[in-house]
Amino acid sequence: MDAIEAQLRDLLAAVATLPEDFSPQTDLLEALALESAQLMEFVMEVEDHFELVIEQEKLANVRNVAQLADIVRRMTP
Repeated sequence: MDAIEAQLRDLLAAVATLPEDFSPQTDLLEALALESAQLMEFVMEVEDHFELVIEQEKLANVRNVAQLADIVRRMTP
């Protein structure tokens, strides 16, 4: 797990209970059973933390922290 993935994990832990076997590939919707409100809160925390705005289209296929980390990496200098 790299630094961005670790930061995302910490932000996610603030809105959901993470299993002990959590990894960047853990499915956010299936394994964590996140509700849409929790998911939106998580995305807003990510945007605030990294000071960016993620377009909804980019989030459409994101299923795990690793995929979200890829988006954040591409959007940050």
